[in-house]
Order: sequence, then structure tokens, then C-alpha cells
Amino acid sequence: MKTVDPSREQRELARLNREAQRPKGAYYLLFLMIVLTVIYIVDEITSNMNSSMQPYALFDLFRIASRDVNSAVYKGAINTVEPWSTAANLFLIITPFYKALSDRFGRRLFLMINTVGMGVGMLIVMTAHSVVQYILGMLFMMFFTPNDMQVLYIMETAPKEKRATYSFIAKGIALISVSLIGVLSRMFLKEDVPSSWRMVYLIPVVVAITVGAVSFFLVRETPVFVEQRRSFLSLSPEERRKKAEEDKKSGTAEQGGVFRAIRFIFKNRQLRWIFIAGFLFFATTFYTSYYSTVLEGAMTTALVSVVLIIYPLVNGVVTIVSGFFSDKLGRKKACLILGGLALLGLLLFVLACRLNWGPVAAGIAYGCSIGGLWSMSDTLILTMPAESSPSGMRASVMGTISVMIGAGMFVGRILFIVLQNFISMDLLFLLICVPFMAVSLLLLMLKVKETKDVDLDSITVDTYK
Repeated sequence: MKTVDPSREQRELARLNREAQRPKGAYYLLFLMIVLTVIYIVDEITSNMNSSMQPYALFDLFRIASRDVNSAVYKGAINTVEPWSTAANLFLIITPFYKALSDRFGRRLFLMINTVGMGVGMLIVMTAHSVVQYILGMLFMMFFTPNDMQVLYIMETAPKEKRATYSFIAKGIALISVSLIGVLSRMFLKEDVPSSWRMVYLIPVVVAITVGAVSFFLVRETPVFVEQRRSFLSLSPEERRKKAEEDKKSGTAEQGGVFRAIRFIFKNRQLRWIFIAGFLFFATTFYTSYYSTVLEGAMTTALVSVVLIIYPLVNGVVTIVSGFFSDKLGRKKACLILGGLALLGLLLFVLACRLNWGPVAAGIAYGCSIGGLWSMSDTLILTMPAESSPSGMRASVMGTISVMIGAGMFVGRILFIVLQNFISMDLLFLLICVPFMAVSLLLLMLKVKETKDVDLDSITVDTYK
């Protein structure tokens, strides 16, 4: 067992004791939800910005004067950028180690780092004049967006019977705010100015860095983390040794860490099947990176901007409603509804683009599709793992399983990159997504236990064995 500084731990314990005794005030939860919702807005805009601007960035960086997404030159640009972008995702293997640090140093610090990091990533993309810098910026953004520290904040602060409702309301508002990308596109994006896409990033960059920096002073540490850390620091060295021996015998531990989390995920039947179902599901998420290319091939840039305004509004409504479904019907039934909506919306989106139904129909269909897709994703990657893990390793498990599940994206992306040279993009969406989604839902229904209304403080390493 490594040596620790007793005086440093005593100072930390004293600080946490003071934090636990500080009154929060009658409106603190409302204030916290407002701050977290603003951070959620930054997160969602960051997550959607690159996919929305993809064709225009590639037109500029590869000097494609024809602006034809069906041309051989554009397909060549996809073949150049996407393999590197996909390979760069391997870098995300370190994100669980990063997120696990919040089990030791607290949630508040990493809430600030994540938000500022997303702003810096957008800044790198915005100023890119080479493919290498563009990919580097995307990598920076991809590193920070999956951590979702604002979600963990909500999970550890909201009343247990309202966790999903609060989380999905915050996300729904954030997703509606993604329509600002469409508004900014109509303001700054010009077909005759190849570099005009860069200005779409400017305001989100400023907001992300500013909000991230001040968030450290606006929010307090989560009560669940404070109690868990106080409990650990109150143990004597002998009690810690005894606990470590017991954890070693059981093969698990209630203190965070990536390798402990990996062992726990595979040893715990509940988390193991959540991982398998989520891995297969995530193979379907690739289409969210290419929808703007399909739109650009079906309508004018001005009409695409209309879709970019409409789909976030629909996406946000679906997300908010899904939170009530999740708390009312349970996580598993909600996933069945959301998965079905994702596939139906995707089918209608493809038809809207192929049959020229217009930007309103395309925006509504795509909004319904990704509303179901990402709401189910959050349930599989965030909500159910959080409700299946002990407090002391919750952030570690969430960070680790999100990367493990996210690896399923490689399956879908690799299939897409190869087959897009031979089959139309929109048809590939259906060809790949239908079978993977169906199997994922089947496993979730048959193998995973319901987690609705579970008491987070009472979960142990043996709860879901």
C-alpha cells in the first residue's frame, strides 16, 4: 500500500466536513441546474458542431470548388479524413484514467476542465488550415465531450426518483439550443466564401471557455462524493488494509480506478450485459457524423441551414419526454421505445432526402431519430451504469464503460468507410443500423435488470451479482 501524508488527508477531511455542514439554501438545486444546463448546452453544441460543418470544412481544406458531395474528390476527402479520425479515437482509451481522477479529487474541478477543454478543441478546429490540425481539434473535442461530468453532477445531486427527469430536461434544453448552429450558419455561412464556416465556431468558443472558467466558483461539490470521500478518509490505516484485503479476495473494490473498474464490469453480470448491449448499439451511431453530407447532396446550403434549426428543436422535445418515460416506465421499456423511434426516424429521414420532401420533413425525421438514439445512448452509457455501481467507483465505472461501449463505434465506422465507396450513404445508414440496433435491444430486454428508483448510496459491489 502506497504511503500517504496523514496531515494532508486530515486537512482534506476537515475541508470536506466543513463542506458537508454548509447550508445550501432553498434555491441551490435550482441554481445548480441552471449552471449545469448551460454547461450541457456547451457540451451538445461541441458534440454537434463538427458533423454540422463537415462538408463545408472539407470543401475548404481540400479546395473542392465544385462543392459536390457526390464527386470522386469529396469521397476521396472522406477516405483521407475519416480513417485518421477513426484511428484517433484510440486515444480515447485514456479518458477513463482521466475521469477516474474525479473519484479522488472531486467532480467540481473536472466540470471546469471539461468545459474549457471543449472550447479549446473548437478553437483548434476553427483555426485549422491543414487536415492534421483539423483532426487534432476533433480529437481534442472528442476527448472532453464523452466525460459528461454535468450528468454525474445531476445523478449525485437530484432526488433519486427524479434523476432521469432532471437529467433529460437539462439535456433536452441543451439539444434545443443546438439549433443555434443553424442560426449561426444562416448568419455566417456563405457558399461563395469557402472559409466562412470558421465564423460559425466563434461564439461557441467564447461561451465555452468563459462558462467553464467561472463554473468552478459557481457550484459546490456533489453531496454523494463528499460523503464517500469523508467515509474513506475517516478509516484508519488498519481499517483500510483490512478493506483492501477484502476487496482483493472479492476481486472488486469500492475505491475508484480504471483497472478496478474494468475487473468490476466484467465480474458484475449487470454491467457486463450493459456493456455488450451498449457496444452493439454504438455501432449504429456513425450516421450522426454524415447526415449533413446527405443533406448537402439533397438540397441547397440555405435549406440545409433550415434543417439545422429544426432538428435540434425536435431532438430536444424527444429527449425531455424520454426522461419522463424513463422514470415512469423504467429504463428498459424506455430504451425499447427510444430505439424504435431512432430507426423509424432514420427511415423517414432517408425517404425525405430521396423523395424531396423538403427541409421541414427532413429536420423533423432526423430530430426524432437522434432524439431516440442519444437518449437511449445516455441510458446505456450513463444512467444504468451509474445506477449499477457503488459510489466510490461510480465515476471510474462510467468513464471506463463509456470508452468500452464507444469502441462499438469503430465497427460501424469501418463498415461505413469501406462500403461508402460502393453504396449510397443514406442506404448504408439503414443497412448497418437495423441489425445492430435490433440485437442490442433484445439483449437489453433479456439480460439486464431494471435500475429505476435504486438508492445510489446503498449500492455495493454485490448488489447486481
